[in-house]
Amino acid sequence: MSLSSGFLRYSKFILVGLVAMLVALVGASEAKADTTLASWYGPGFAGNPTASGETYDPAGFTAAHKTLPLGTPITVSYGGSSVDVVVNDRGPYVGDRELDLSQGAAEYLGLTAAGVDYVDYSVGGAAPATTAAPAPAAPAPVAPAATGFEGTSDGFQTYTESQTVSGGGFAESSVEMSGSGGDGGTYTVQSGDTLDEISGELGVSMDGLASANGLANPDVLSVGQTLNF
Repeated sequence: MSLSSGFLRYSKFILVGLVAMLVALVGASEAKADTTLASWYGPGFAGNPTASGETYDPAGFTAAHKTLPLGTPITVSYGGSSVDVVVNDRGPYVGDRELDLSQGAAEYLGLTAAGVDYVDYSVGGAAPATTAAPAPAAPAPVAPAATGFEGTSDGFQTYTESQTVSGGGFAESSVEMSGSGGDGGTYTVQSGDTLDEISGELGVSMDGLASANGLANPDVLSVGQTLNF
């Protein structure tokens, strides 16, 4: 073998090795996407301190995660849309959920309608400000038929819900909610209530309601129990 042919073959080996190393480095630098069950929490927690010490802003693009370091930026994808959020809180602690998005991020992705669903997320990406640009406006809620609030002298509001029963009549049930129409308040559990139904009436996520009240088992409620929201 001549010296020139040996050098050429050796150069080819070096080139192949460099290409393989470059491919490995590029693959390692790509963020791994994971699929997880996510939920969201909203205005019932506005103004409360998060685990990072920041004040929770429902309109911000933030998220709660059980283990990721606070301040970690992640990219969340759902239904063909993606959004960058930053982890500034801990949770969720209900079922198999691993991610709890702020209301603003969930509305941007279109997750608020489902409430809980699987999303793809990867660690890295841009770290957004905790208060993001205005997200698309959520559709106005449709009030149930024949319902209303009646003011009382003690500062409470009584929510009266009328439901049609057999024979064309109506059955009314009253539930006391404290507060004067601002964010947050309390709710008194009635017979037959479920946490899912209560969260729907209050406009907050079931996971957030369970977390705010330290409910280890969200399926266990007591009549007369007071829930903060």
